[in-house]
Amino acid sequence: IYSPGFPYDSSTPCDFILTVDGGKKVQAEVIFVEANSCCDHLLLFDNFVAGDLIAKFTGELLERAFVTSTTNFMRVSWQPNGG
Repeated sequence: IYSPGFPYDSSTPCDFILTVDGGKKVQAEVIFVEANSCCDHLLLFDNFVAGDLIAKFTGELLERAFVTSTTNFMRVSWQPNGG
């Protein structure tokens, strides 16, 4: 998944819903984040509507991160300028 305008567009928020078969979990591997640490956020939520925040990335990601949902859905949300 790439943000609109990758490598960087400071004004376009976007959401992606990742889905796998029922009974399975979504695992996301975050390999690169370079964002304004005060205002830009990559947020990963459990489920897709009102799920819990399970990871937040801002600034620069120095090593890969793995994030796993507890359901078969994960919402990935890019929120520039504080969302």
